[in-house]
Amino acid sequence: MYRRIRTVAALLAAALVALTGCSAAEDSGGGVADVTAVNDNSAYRGIEMQPEPPRPEFTLTDQNGDTYDFGAQTADTPTILYFGYTHCPDVCPLIMGQVSSALSQAPDEIKSELQVVFVTTDPATDKPAVLGDYLAKFDADLPVKYIGLTGSLDEVEAAQEAAGVPVAEDGGKTHSTMAIYYGSANKSHVAWLANTSAEDILHDLPIGVK
Repeated sequence: MYRRIRTVAALLAAALVALTGCSAAEDSGGGVADVTAVNDNSAYRGIEMQPEPPRPEFTLTDQNGDTYDFGAQTADTPTILYFGYTHCPDVCPLIMGQVSSALSQAPDEIKSELQVVFVTTDPATDKPAVLGDYLAKFDADLPVKYIGLTGSLDEVEAAQEAAGVPVAEDGGKTHSTMAIYYGSANKSHVAWLANTSAEDILHDLPIGVK
């Protein structure tokens, strides 16, 4: 019963709160638009995706200034995708920290392969070098370094639309806070909100890896 209540509550937050400012409640979401059902017997502690959205296709610029084709360069690889901005005071560093903590404790076969991709919602501020410095705070002890992506405002908004999350507003500061986990079969089985613990993310990583 607890599982169902918690999952339903999370889904309602994701469905009803289209966008969340980084200073707003941490358990709000702003989720994938077509998540419409709840699995009463979910094996996940995060939000189980039903139906399972496919890995999106979009192209941006990475922290090295190189073109990055998300669909092609993460294909068949377990990947966590998150939209946020580097000067976010609370929600973004919270979820990035929880993901990093979970990955540091994950089995070697997962953390040696899984990619984390952070797409800025504030491309006017988050240039490639800014993204590189920011992500280095989270991936220093991990074998696979995080990818930071930026681009023009139109390109960043197109990426959010491709991923099925609401397009950020207020200069990028009001945005989805859902970290979406794609497995090696190129579909997402689960996503996590900012208040998901590292323990719960760690629990879900091996279940959603395929």
